[in-house]
Amino acid sequence: MASHLGQPSIGPENPPSQLECPTQPTSEHSDHDTAYPPYYKRNACTACRRMKSKCDMAKPSCGACTRFNRTCAYETTRKKSGPKRGYTAVFGSRLAQVEALLSAHMPSIPGIQNPSATLPADWVDRATHPNLGDVTSHPDMAAESDPSSSRSTESAYTGPSVGLGMISLELEEPLPDQEVIDELYRIYFEDVHIYMPIIHHHRHLAALDHASHARPPICLQYMIWCHAALVSENYNTLHTAFYERARKYAEADEMKGYGGGILSLAHAQTWLLITVYEYKMMFFPRAWLSCGKACRLAIMLGLHQLDSPNPQVKQCFTPSIDLVEKEERRRVFWMTFCIDKFATIGTGWPVGLSETEVMTNLAASEEAFSTGQPEPTARLSDVLNGEGLVTLSPSAGIAFVSCIFGRITDHLRLPQSQDDDSYSTGGFWQRHRSCDEILLNFALAMPNHLRLPNGMGDPNIIFCNISLHTAIICLHQAAIFRAEWNNIPEYPIVESKLRCTAAAQQVLEIIKMVGPVNMSKVNPFASFCIYVAARVYVQRFKLDPEDTEAHSAFQSFRSVIHTLKTTNPLAESFLFQLDVDSEGGSSQGLRLPTNNFPVEMLSPSNL
Repeated sequence: MASHLGQPSIGPENPPSQLECPTQPTSEHSDHDTAYPPYYKRNACTACRRMKSKCDMAKPSCGACTRFNRTCAYETTRKKSGPKRGYTAVFGSRLAQVEALLSAHMPSIPGIQNPSATLPADWVDRATHPNLGDVTSHPDMAAESDPSSSRSTESAYTGPSVGLGMISLELEEPLPDQEVIDELYRIYFEDVHIYMPIIHHHRHLAALDHASHARPPICLQYMIWCHAALVSENYNTLHTAFYERARKYAEADEMKGYGGGILSLAHAQTWLLITVYEYKMMFFPRAWLSCGKACRLAIMLGLHQLDSPNPQVKQCFTPSIDLVEKEERRRVFWMTFCIDKFATIGTGWPVGLSETEVMTNLAASEEAFSTGQPEPTARLSDVLNGEGLVTLSPSAGIAFVSCIFGRITDHLRLPQSQDDDSYSTGGFWQRHRSCDEILLNFALAMPNHLRLPNGMGDPNIIFCNISLHTAIICLHQAAIFRAEWNNIPEYPIVESKLRCTAAAQQVLEIIKMVGPVNMSKVNPFASFCIYVAARVYVQRFKLDPEDTEAHSAFQSFRSVIHTLKTTNPLAESFLFQLDVDSEGGSSQGLRLPTNNFPVEMLSPSNL
């Protein structure tokens, strides 16, 4: 410590002399002087300092410790406050290490500045040095090896502005430029939201301006950008990086604490978007597991009983604050329900959501969802009974057809040993007639706003009609196979073949009406529907190679799937399977999936 006004410094190694600092009061001192020793002897005991109480500093035990019968001890030296030497330099070095590694391993994103470009060269070298961990573990040694490191660090490093944003959002990489983000959001709500309307446009964008803890989770934002980049020509190379980051942060949220942080509608939307993307990219094992996670999360949140007067499930979710939030929850559930049913119709595996437990009304129209206006909606059970069809929205129509897909899957999965082979009394044929009756009633009683060409401008109406005819084909293809296997009389086989041909012809007419280019804006599972319809014509020209109508229809279906594969890689697997089914050699040059399920798994013949 520096001396004051010419006085000698005082410390443990240089104690004051007897003349300068008397240890015993003399007769010339008063009691008042004895009670207040000089300032350089103000060394309270550890107990009084910890209790923040006044200490008389008596030896060997102060008055307070004697009075309360506690141990009294005095420290010979005082600890210095503040950070250790070299702390600022080492902290800056570690920050440089993180940013240098990010710049080395992160793919280049337009609008993102290279973090290492703003760092001093010696920081970048130290960041990539293999022995950096030894330096950071001993900050004092780092400071001693470079005495001017602290001073030079504070003066040279200004730091990229993105670093503080990364820290506040708990990110490991910088975000794209704001212009890029705005463009990706525009693409998503124009080209992706139309067939997957599970996010409220204006509320989501408004929430981005909230505090960091109140914004939508970063995993959801990355998946939105991922879907937008997949259908964009300018940002198509970025969707893989966005997908990997979204999964990383979604799984990180799941591992925080006890996992309660994922009980939110935003995480349900995230896993829903992840599932759709993985199916489009033919990541079938991952897609199946992600679909199961989305289903379980929807059940945990109670989305399947939103309109139940007395829900019989544990409530892990706060009630919705208004009609818009409740409708958004409805849409998340029904989209999860639809994807679960379309996934099971392609694999034949059990469904994850049972329709018997659903107590949530079907989704309202897009206008009601956007404006928050109340709109009457029916329950799925009522629509299955032929009631409330007038209130069906396009999204509700897709949910109804997907429910029929689920029933067809359950119908075909039951063991054959439980069925009677009789066409009139057998359990298989009774279930077949029940599903067929529901499909016929819906096709006849479908409201006008869901029919074509009235709803030609709505991709959901187009997909609803295509999937309705696809369900008819799947049901009757299974009936043809069962009838031939059990040597049933010719009548049901002929009837089912006629129904399949008529349904496939309807799918072809819809495609010609819409156009191959506009089909790219329809639900990505439309490629499965087109494949199923095309197989009907494959069977026809295999029986009659001279059937020119079947050849022409097959080529039309194939050209549409070929167009869809540019923005929907899932269509490429169906294109390959079509060539295999038709025994053609035109599958050369296609990018086939690797380390995935075989494409034969998606064939309805395996149902």
